[in-house]
Amino acid sequence: MNKKITDEYQPLIVAHRGARDEAPENTRSAFNAALNYPVDGIEFDVRITRDGVPVIHHDRSLGQISGSRRQIESVFFSELSQMDCGSWFSGKYKNERILTFEKTIDLYSKTTRLFVEIKSNEDDFLSETSRILTLKVLETINKRVPYKYLKNISVLSFNLNILDYARQKVSGLNYVFNLSGASFKQPDYPSYLHGLCLPVSKLSKSFMDKAEKGKYRILTYSCNTPKQVKKALEAGANVIMTDRPGWLCGYLKREN
Repeated sequence: MNKKITDEYQPLIVAHRGARDEAPENTRSAFNAALNYPVDGIEFDVRITRDGVPVIHHDRSLGQISGSRRQIESVFFSELSQMDCGSWFSGKYKNERILTFEKTIDLYSKTTRLFVEIKSNEDDFLSETSRILTLKVLETINKRVPYKYLKNISVLSFNLNILDYARQKVSGLNYVFNLSGASFKQPDYPSYLHGLCLPVSKLSKSFMDKAEKGKYRILTYSCNTPKQVKKALEAGANVIMTDRPGWLCGYLKREN
């Protein structure tokens, strides 16, 4: 584990939930702020409303937005779309509205790489809600992303069953398994996976050797300090996700 940035090794810099150090995460403001820097992509989370609208939001509940314990999937989009999703971060972002997945695809799929995490509350199986969300994500990508940009779309999940299900429906996308818990210790992973995503604290030589043997790309998060970045670079991570894209681009002397 002793790689340096060279012409041969250039990791991608990806804004984790946008520039979430500058603007409310997973919002248009955060994504636009991230794209002011020479990043290679943005990562965001998708959940589904009660009436089946995929929206960009990380948490299961509305706690961050309004302090409510209500779950996203229990709220109709007509109500959710009127909520202030920015004041919790700063008054500057008062009345920021939640993004739909469709709008996000329309805004950014031709501009940068997109790392789309399908959120799931199940660890071992697929609920009907998870299946519907997955199908709608795939349908939107299929209908609204021109073929030449499909290679820039990656679909991520902590639930391998979601990725298995998605791959059965659409085989040509980049599927990435977010590792947690017991999945770190699996002897191997499905060969169709494009990559494996894990916290930078979990990177190790033994894991990188296993990943290299399986020819998986490695994505790591969240690299927000020099120590974390150094570890990711020395490990040879292919994608470095950060909450501080402006800082990281400056630290690595990235230029537009």
